[in-house]
Amino acid sequence: MANELRVRSPALFPELISSFGRLVHRNPLKSDTQHLIASTPESEEPMPPDYELQTYWNKRFEDEKHFEWLGDGKDTILPHVRAHILGLRPSASPARLLHLGAGTSSLSERLRELYLSVYGENMREGDIVNTDFARNLVERKREAEARRIAEKAGKGMQWVCADALNWSDLEVLARPNDDLFDLVVEKSTSDAISCGEDVSYEDANAGLHPDINQYLKTHQGHKITLSPVEILAIHLSSLVRPGGLWVALTFSSDRFPFLSFPGSMGPSSPRAASYWHLENVIAVDAPTGMQSNAHAPVVQHYVCLIRRKNTAN
Repeated sequence: MANELRVRSPALFPELISSFGRLVHRNPLKSDTQHLIASTPESEEPMPPDYELQTYWNKRFEDEKHFEWLGDGKDTILPHVRAHILGLRPSASPARLLHLGAGTSSLSERLRELYLSVYGENMREGDIVNTDFARNLVERKREAEARRIAEKAGKGMQWVCADALNWSDLEVLARPNDDLFDLVVEKSTSDAISCGEDVSYEDANAGLHPDINQYLKTHQGHKITLSPVEILAIHLSSLVRPGGLWVALTFSSDRFPFLSFPGSMGPSSPRAASYWHLENVIAVDAPTGMQSNAHAPVVQHYVCLIRRKNTAN
């Protein structure tokens, strides 16, 4: 199964290997790319880990204290978050923000600092909701926020353990009275999710996203097959208010192909393109150190700005 997954997920790993592989063969010490290249002879094609599996992240976070996928987001994600916040109504409450796959990155702290700079004493740290797949990491982060509260350093951000492909996990993040999220941010979380196989649904189930469940109820005998990233997008559509912004920093310029070329499974089938519009894909140079030598091509990452359409679901 693992080999099949790796063959089916080419969009992430050629870029990942090209940006990391040569460097690691030269200097494998203290590099996250040991996860990618460990024990692989130079003559063999290195095989990536199972990034889509919770077991991988639970194991990884047993020891990892800090790592930045695709940089810290300071120059790639935060400017778009700030611009969106400043564009909201001046009288509006502080923006609710969902941070997917927060991991051990410093981005959650940078978001807290940004909110403080924008909202000052009106800031509500709880409006920043960090999520991750790994329960051990989330428990550690919750303990850190509890210490912050005890020291009267702030009210604390939220940390939630959630599988973004499990609607039941994400549904609990929705507040009553239409208090939806204004922003979603993620650094390479969609890349990791893309490593999984397409998912097929045939039977209605209350644990599925309402749109998928309703389609299966009214189209008995029909099957829906969606990529993991499109499932993520459908799930997020019910958590983000119309006009809200999803800022995704990714390895691939084509991480969200279903938004540009949605295909068809029938006029009433749930498709992410019904709810999201891909506004822009911005190429950015990878952080210094991701090129193996002076003659290597420049490695680029991509900031995808995805807007929630003014449609209900």
